[in-house]
Amino acid sequence: MKQFLYILVSTLGMFFITTCLASCKKDIPEPANENKSHTVIVYMGAENNLSDFSFQDLEEMKSAIKDIPSNSQIIVFKDALNNPEIFHLTTQKHQLWKQYTQELNSADPLVMKSVINEIITAFPSNKYSLVLWSHGSGWFNHPRTPSRSIIVDNNQNSGNSNLGSWVHISELAQILSTLPKMEYIFFDACYMQSIEVAAELYPYSNYIIGSPTEIPGDGAPYHLIMKDLCLNNPQGIIEGYASGYPGETSVLLSAVCCDNFHEFCQGTTKYIQKYFNKDNMPKTAGIQIYAPAYGNSYTNQSEMPVPYDIRSTMHRALNEEDYKEWELLWRKTIMYPTRANSWETIYYSGRYGNFHCTMQDSEHYGAISMNIPSTKYDSKGWNEMFRNNMWYTLGGWSETGW
Repeated sequence: MKQFLYILVSTLGMFFITTCLASCKKDIPEPANENKSHTVIVYMGAENNLSDFSFQDLEEMKSAIKDIPSNSQIIVFKDALNNPEIFHLTTQKHQLWKQYTQELNSADPLVMKSVINEIITAFPSNKYSLVLWSHGSGWFNHPRTPSRSIIVDNNQNSGNSNLGSWVHISELAQILSTLPKMEYIFFDACYMQSIEVAAELYPYSNYIIGSPTEIPGDGAPYHLIMKDLCLNNPQGIIEGYASGYPGETSVLLSAVCCDNFHEFCQGTTKYIQKYFNKDNMPKTAGIQIYAPAYGNSYTNQSEMPVPYDIRSTMHRALNEEDYKEWELLWRKTIMYPTRANSWETIYYSGRYGNFHCTMQDSEHYGAISMNIPSTKYDSKGWNEMFRNNMWYTLGGWSETGW
């Protein structure tokens, strides 16, 4: 009965949203019904304190349309301070394709699904890729905090608040399961490059690109990566992004090769079960972390499980022989990691200072994070949430006592 009600509510919700979307269009030109080789969909959830940056990034894209190959196009859905808009960018021109006459909640999974489906229908293409632009926090959320996986909409057409709706990573996986398989999913958002996120999304894309850390508010320098976005070039996207921050404080990025991800999980399982038993967990001291440790004095960040670097973790936990074997799996799966001595942060840890925004394990960092369960997390519900993540199953955690 619950499943039937869920399907009924979802169906009615989609009908309502589709009807609203169809009625919101102003009289502006339709795109030519030309089949392109590749369409990049940029979904900008900017109804939050990043709103000003969304206008900046759109202008960067417009300034570099000559870098778009003739067989490609970029479609930008932007929800910021005003009602949402959709822009069509090709090598010849950029134009407003659709302007909504009413507000939408871009962090509603039904809205996201409907908008992306509408774009795919209106702009036929042999291949698609997806850029998700907003705030992010990775794999987890908690109903008692303003945490989110990806996309924040404060439902106020305001740039003053990050409190509101968000899309959980499992909801994003459900949306992607109904779409064409993506060439890449590129997160221009904080903390999204985690093994837990990859475990949920790897069936739906060839690559997952993102950062395990915070990223600057300016985000990607789109005028430097337009060509690589269109050419399905993860390495070029990552290197172009990093080149926009050439100083000591840069960005940390990597790409997950999804074709190798299942093999990576199978190979990692035996080490998870050997070294991460609940009654005999490895010490976490000295492992590279990408956010302040749980329980620090900064309230918002203490509402977040610590993102540990997976390669640094395995180097600390495994014996030398096992680590060398595991590292081969990592090298096949985690591609093009950038090097950053430090990265921007708005958070401060009273206990550790800005420990988390500097590279402490430059020899063994992996540019992708992992969760290490802890009894301290029980009261937050994070361990239970972890058990519902696909990585819990794929990584063999169920045999560790967690």
